[in-house]
Amino acid sequence: MDAWVRPQDRSGEWFWLSQFLGGLPAPIFLFLVGVSLALILDRMRARGASSRELAIKVVRRGSWILFLAYVFRLEQFLIWYPASQWGDIFKVDTLNCIAICTLIIGLLSVVFNSRRTNIAAMGVATGAFVFITPWIYSFKGLPAFVLSYVNGNEHPWYFSVFPWAAFTLAGITFGYVLLEAKQRIGEPEFFKRVAVVGVTAYALGAAMSLTRIFEYGFFDYSLTSPHYFLVRLGWILLILYGAYLWSARNSAARWSPLIALGQASLVVYWAHIEIVYGRLFHGFGQSLELSAAAMQLIWLVPLMLVMASTQQLRVVWLEARG
Repeated sequence: MDAWVRPQDRSGEWFWLSQFLGGLPAPIFLFLVGVSLALILDRMRARGASSRELAIKVVRRGSWILFLAYVFRLEQFLIWYPASQWGDIFKVDTLNCIAICTLIIGLLSVVFNSRRTNIAAMGVATGAFVFITPWIYSFKGLPAFVLSYVNGNEHPWYFSVFPWAAFTLAGITFGYVLLEAKQRIGEPEFFKRVAVVGVTAYALGAAMSLTRIFEYGFFDYSLTSPHYFLVRLGWILLILYGAYLWSARNSAARWSPLIALGQASLVVYWAHIEIVYGRLFHGFGQSLELSAAAMQLIWLVPLMLVMASTQQLRVVWLEARG
């Protein structure tokens, strides 16, 4: 919708809804990065891994994602050459943010040796991070390249650490809480409570919009505000609850589009960016009516499912070969 809807159709409620929904994948990705860090580090600790081994794992994982981020930007530069700009290679996009959040938050988690200390530390860090973001977002005084990773350096479309790392901090907190809750109350009861917390977070974020007390520093509701963080966190938790119910159903052992897309998320992300913003469909760029752009989902979503399923089969085949 962002790439193909024409300017005159970009002010209605349906377009706004499409942009709200389209804005959820990035925080979901970053939230799940935190969850996966908690699961991986906890499993390694249970096997007796040292802090050094945990740190090496985090650095390797984060560095690999950062490498892929720059490969992706370089590929985009070459495809669009000579219309492309050299500076675009250094744009801080979703993969860059995932990589940096993996490195910073993963290494921070390594410092704490138990689930409970991680829950306490990461939970406090999440709250503090969310509420200091409006002050940090206008911070200056660092080299431009570094500042672009810290707060976007006046590029609000960048996925900088502030404000986006808050979702990874929330995710790693969630991951450790999940591991503790599985032993204490079980997964079904835990995810029921997740749904309740999701509704509460959304309601709290919406209620904060009714007062100007939380409008401080560099205030931008959809970028730096604690309000919108809680609203999106509420939606993420409710989506997680729905995903859990889907995965826990009786027929879950069969092929699942949810699992297929999740396991091939990097490939799907890369491919769909190439399609909707690439040269092949460049003629669609901001030229379609809203309904016509929506109709493109009829072939785009199945194409991504086929691509994800093919990736799944490839992984299974490689594992079978040993």
